[in-house]
Amino acid sequence: MNGSSSQRSSPPGGRQRARADNRRGWQAAAARVREDPQLGLVSFFAALIALIVLSFSIYRFAQGQVGVGIIDTVIVVAVSAVGIGAWLPGQTERAGVLMAVVTTTGCLVVSLLFARHGLLWSYAVLTTNFLMTSRRIAIIANLIVLAILGSHSEVFANHIERVVFLSSGLLVTLCAFIFSLQSTRQRQALEHMAIHDPLTQALNRRAFDIDLASTLQAHQASQSPCTLAIIDMDHFKSVNDTFGHEVGDELLIEMVRTLRSHQRQQDRLYRFGGEEFILLMPDTHALGVQRALDGLRETIFQTLRRPDGEPVSVSIGAATLAPGERGAFWLTRADAALYRAKHGGRNRVMMANQFEQPAHSAADRRGALHD
Repeated sequence: MNGSSSQRSSPPGGRQRARADNRRGWQAAAARVREDPQLGLVSFFAALIALIVLSFSIYRFAQGQVGVGIIDTVIVVAVSAVGIGAWLPGQTERAGVLMAVVTTTGCLVVSLLFARHGLLWSYAVLTTNFLMTSRRIAIIANLIVLAILGSHSEVFANHIERVVFLSSGLLVTLCAFIFSLQSTRQRQALEHMAIHDPLTQALNRRAFDIDLASTLQAHQASQSPCTLAIIDMDHFKSVNDTFGHEVGDELLIEMVRTLRSHQRQQDRLYRFGGEEFILLMPDTHALGVQRALDGLRETIFQTLRRPDGEPVSVSIGAATLAPGERGAFWLTRADAALYRAKHGGRNRVMMANQFEQPAHSAADRRGALHD
């Protein structure tokens, strides 16, 4: 008995591993929802609508209204399928559109079948369409709902009731549109703040980490050349000490304006910290980088001036991504080239070779980076 009982029961280690796997699964799902709020909205409304309509379906079958119960069941199945499909990679946007189509169609069918009793569901659909999909599609879906229901006289008790419904439906649509527009603008503002330096409006280090990972991935797939340049303003501390931080800040802003005026459309500029900037140049061979960066360095030297009239110079270290190279080593090679430019007299451009090892002082101040 003891032997057979122990065979049927799971070992403690197996149960712990199962719980750990479940915990990791929930954590991964929560992380996806945090990264993609639209996925959370589609999943939430799919579960909520399925639960509510399922209760009505059970009630219809219990009352002997088989036809209506089947319609409700179809809506439950369709909504559930869309909610599950939203978790497939890259399907969130499509799932939102399908959710709007399913709820809009279901609303029309129920409203035409139950007249005024089903008409109340239309207000929920008119609102949630703007949460499920783009404003353009939501407006089209809402106008279809209002047009079809407004053209069926049997849905309303009288003409006044139809006018009230159309007016209130348009008002709900307008309010939902304004809310969606404001939410989009606020989200875009927050996203801009999250990846931009507040002083210079250049991209920040967080944006660089994200772009570095995508650049490495693209390079592995296409082997397209890419160059990274670290640009450091020479003697910037003396500017702050002599003229104050406000002057230093203005000089940094002017630096970014000058860099942006000479970068290509595909180049990306980041403020990496203090007076140090990174220029990420995709599809750039090492042969033309030296000349281009020398031209940029000379432009800065001829254009920017300190309050005392002295020209502003920069030191630049650059490295071209080698096949199979990790991001951290790519960056430290460029940093080592910058270190050589600084100690070679400043106001110059130095290119890193493929096997160059980073200088200790440069690597120490750089800190750890994700590959």
